[in-house]
Amino acid sequence: MNPLVSVVVTTYNQAEYIEGTLKSVFAQTYKPYEVVVVDDGSTDDTPARIALFNDRIIYIRQNNQGVAGSRNTGIRKAKGEFIAFLDGDDLWEPEKLSVQVAAARSHPNSGFIAVDGVEFNDRGILHTSLFFGACCKGLADDSMTTGRYYSQLLQGPFISTTSQVMVPANVFQTIGLSDRRFKRASDYDLYIRIAAKFDVTIIKKRLVRWRRLSTSASGPTNLRYFHYLPEDIGILRKCLKESNKNDRSFIRLLIKSKLSIGAERLYYYGRAEDKVFATRIFLKLLAGNPLSPAIVIFLIGLWCPSAITSSLSSVVRKLFFGNQQ
Repeated sequence: MNPLVSVVVTTYNQAEYIEGTLKSVFAQTYKPYEVVVVDDGSTDDTPARIALFNDRIIYIRQNNQGVAGSRNTGIRKAKGEFIAFLDGDDLWEPEKLSVQVAAARSHPNSGFIAVDGVEFNDRGILHTSLFFGACCKGLADDSMTTGRYYSQLLQGPFISTTSQVMVPANVFQTIGLSDRRFKRASDYDLYIRIAAKFDVTIIKKRLVRWRRLSTSASGPTNLRYFHYLPEDIGILRKCLKESNKNDRSFIRLLIKSKLSIGAERLYYYGRAEDKVFATRIFLKLLAGNPLSPAIVIFLIGLWCPSAITSSLSSVVRKLFFGNQQ
């Protein structure tokens, strides 16, 4: 008998897309499943659009709590053996759940199963894979791999959206729910905590359509890196506190490297494009990393005359990056 899968759809002001999202769930070839829709206080006509499906879903409307809070509400309500997440503007291919459940059955030690997909907008396909990072580059189409991915995830997320992910429900009993302190990157924190204790299964099969919107939580594509940087560092600092001693030196090096690289990139973006935006991100970084010399020096340099910064640039690069190019 097939296990019950709980589909947790989280949405906020996505009235234009929520019907298509839900239809992609109801088109799944896998049965049985339940659909839990968490409306995080939408102010548009999302509730009216969702009402068309009320006889087929469990609908929860709450005051705005952010993505992590919505996800936690759905997890608490879910009754399934597996929980699959879906953002309210994304789409699934019909066999998505079927493929993931089969993989979960084949790899019972996996803490989550992630499938591939495409990134798109109203103009068409933007990227033909939702996996990125060195650990995913060599994967062949339609392949499946399972293993320990903790160190790779510490170096950076390689999954674009939670719409790719299915998690055995009992995993949350071990690692807890999403951390609401992270407004943008709670999914990344969740993946790391799962990977610290469980295997991860990656399926290189395009079963998700991730919609790219400039109004999404991650913001415009060219600013995505900077928006996420303070929380990514914060997540690593959280890992540092919770990790065993064998991983701590590696995590400290990652934090130092990410701060140096991030501060330099932010400095150049601010000089070329938007000093005020760059300064806001610098201040967020400084609040979480008050002892980082890279943040302080690049922030000061951001507002110094060009003649001064150009004469000091080689010294700064040697200080933070050594002989790296």
